[in-house]
Amino acid sequence: MMHLPPELDGGATARRVSVDDLVAEGPLIYLQPIVDVASGQIVAAEALARFPSLLDLTVDEVFASVRSAGRGFDLEAACVRAARSRLPVLPDGVQLAINVSPDALGSPLVQAALAGDLDGLIIEVTEHPASDLSQLADHLDELRRHGARVAVDDVSTGYAGLLRLAGLRPHLLKIDRSAVTAVTGSTERVAVIEALVSMGRRLGCLLLAEGVESEEDLAALSALDVDLVQGWAIAPPAAGLEPISPVIVAACLDARRELLWVTRAEPRAGAGGDVDIHHVTAALARASRKVQLDRALVVAAETLGASLIGVSLLGADGGLREIVATGAPIDPAVYYLADYPATAHALNDAVMLEVHADRSDSDPAEQGVLHRYKMASLLLVPLLLDDEPIGILELNRSQPHRWTVRDISHARSLAEHVTHALLRLDADPAVAAARDEGMRLDTGGQ
Repeated sequence: MMHLPPELDGGATARRVSVDDLVAEGPLIYLQPIVDVASGQIVAAEALARFPSLLDLTVDEVFASVRSAGRGFDLEAACVRAARSRLPVLPDGVQLAINVSPDALGSPLVQAALAGDLDGLIIEVTEHPASDLSQLADHLDELRRHGARVAVDDVSTGYAGLLRLAGLRPHLLKIDRSAVTAVTGSTERVAVIEALVSMGRRLGCLLLAEGVESEEDLAALSALDVDLVQGWAIAPPAAGLEPISPVIVAACLDARRELLWVTRAEPRAGAGGDVDIHHVTAALARASRKVQLDRALVVAAETLGASLIGVSLLGADGGLREIVATGAPIDPAVYYLADYPATAHALNDAVMLEVHADRSDSDPAEQGVLHRYKMASLLLVPLLLDDEPIGILELNRSQPHRWTVRDISHARSLAEHVTHALLRLDADPAVAAARDEGMRLDTGGQ
């Protein structure tokens, strides 16, 4: 019988543990929640192996010793099987992240453990170097074909160089705790995370920060446009998946709300992508007729990847009437704020409103409008004149979309320029007609 190396044999373990016993017994799986920074909702859980019979050793020490005995893939396959058994008990919509070393993906044992439908699984490739990067990419493609998503762990310090990382086409990049812990006030850590976020946006990846240890770091990561977080400040690993603390949910919502104020300092240049909207704002600055406003917003929609941009003016009767809709007919309906309390709140407090058709925390009334227009995501921006609301700017996406810090910044700038353009358009027949319906648009010169 093959036994574990001496460091796992005897001592505080109080019994002789063989590799065969360890593989057959398998690990105990703990779950640590992964949370959406914008909402505080659990979107995934990472499966973490624990070995009750070897409590005096760390998990890394167990794996290192088993690998030295030539049975590393056996143990990884056992961990994958144990982790997959937890997927059916997770809430609907919550995915399960499973760690696998790159070379293990070529092992028949691990491939058998990953056979079948992988929908709902995130295969997290750990930091161990891959012997053959092209084979690793092929294995990941196969996992994708069976429904899995792919994450790359430890991107700030691990094996993946930038070019190799891009070749893996991951859905998710995991920022190592060494760059995350105590990010508040650390210029170096902020610079690292900004660079990773920018790279992630170019690759179309979500960014997950692990090792979050304080609410202050949570707020800083939100401002840096990180999508997902996990760590002891969010929730520790546990045998079951418990709800997130209301305190943490509130911290996430507060951090997001801070980003959505209409008037606030712009984020650092590195947050988000590198889309330039100066040509759009320049066109809006020259707009003196409604047709010019329409054309500028069509270009804005193309530049920002929006399916539809709409502008509505607010009447003294509390109704919103649309005057611009890129790529769609003008909606003739009047939307009264009394029927849309979240929109009324956004206008009164001068804060942006984001709505998602597939999220339970979004405003139901606004979700109804999304469904009517076959849209999936909305970012609503109040139009302010002398700190008073005169209307709204709406950016819509037909596919689910997380509004990034850069999206929010562009929307804020766009709304400011649209407001100034509207002041010059008061004589335009279309705007005048809207004004005659009671619009609160005061140019100061009439």
